[in-house]
Amino acid sequence: MESCIVRNLRPEFEPVAVVWSDVIPDDTLQFKKGKFGCILYLFAEASRNRKIAGGSRDSITCTGGRAALGFGNDFVASLDRYAALFSKGLRSAPDRAAYQARMDAVPKSWRDLYEYGERRHCSFELAKDWILHGLPRYDIGHQYVLFKPLSRVAPEDDFRAVIFPLNPDELGGLITLAGSVMPGTDPVQAPQGADCTSITAFAYAQAESPAPRAILGMLGVDGREVMRKRFRDDTLTLTLPASLYHRMEQEANDSVFQTPSWKRLTGT
Repeated sequence: MESCIVRNLRPEFEPVAVVWSDVIPDDTLQFKKGKFGCILYLFAEASRNRKIAGGSRDSITCTGGRAALGFGNDFVASLDRYAALFSKGLRSAPDRAAYQARMDAVPKSWRDLYEYGERRHCSFELAKDWILHGLPRYDIGHQYVLFKPLSRVAPEDDFRAVIFPLNPDELGGLITLAGSVMPGTDPVQAPQGADCTSITAFAYAQAESPAPRAILGMLGVDGREVMRKRFRDDTLTLTLPASLYHRMEQEANDSVFQTPSWKRLTGT
């Protein structure tokens, strides 16, 4: 798919569309069934290597990854464990013996995470409230969610969002463009939560708003590690719900990208 935004922005890395589908191309990169993998790796493969990547309820074994893509929400079934994990780990667990037993059973490389927690919330109560009321919850009626390089998106694809991996200059330009087509002064949401949700579930939720906003992502420790290894130290993401992307496409040829200031900043 040709993009006016891409033609003007000229980002270093390929934007990636989030596509809902009931079929999956033969060359799609997937995790092997039963093998754990972070969906951020799938997104990175689509952007860096221009591969179609994705999965289904069966191939995505990470609870957070399934919830982020829209394959239901399994956090509630083990609410106390996840609320402790998202806050201060063993210290936050209401039933420390049960949590310790679970911690002892996970792979050794995960035990520090379980012991200390992710510290996304300062208390068990706040983490529990986030799981129940803050995390967007979807159970989509499609078999697959694909990360598809934007240049490979076809007219018939049901794409729900476009993820842009960006350096600070590119990010500034794209946020300015987003703000130019939106009312008010707050065109960006920077949600608390795992980085996989900032490129998928939070974009789904924004799409349902009367004035969808862009979502700033890769602000967490895990996301920053993925960016450092696969992109650049200064890379963040800005995810555009499909409706916002289309509005920005209409404006991109007569926007901040045509100003002398932008040309001086980017050397174009």
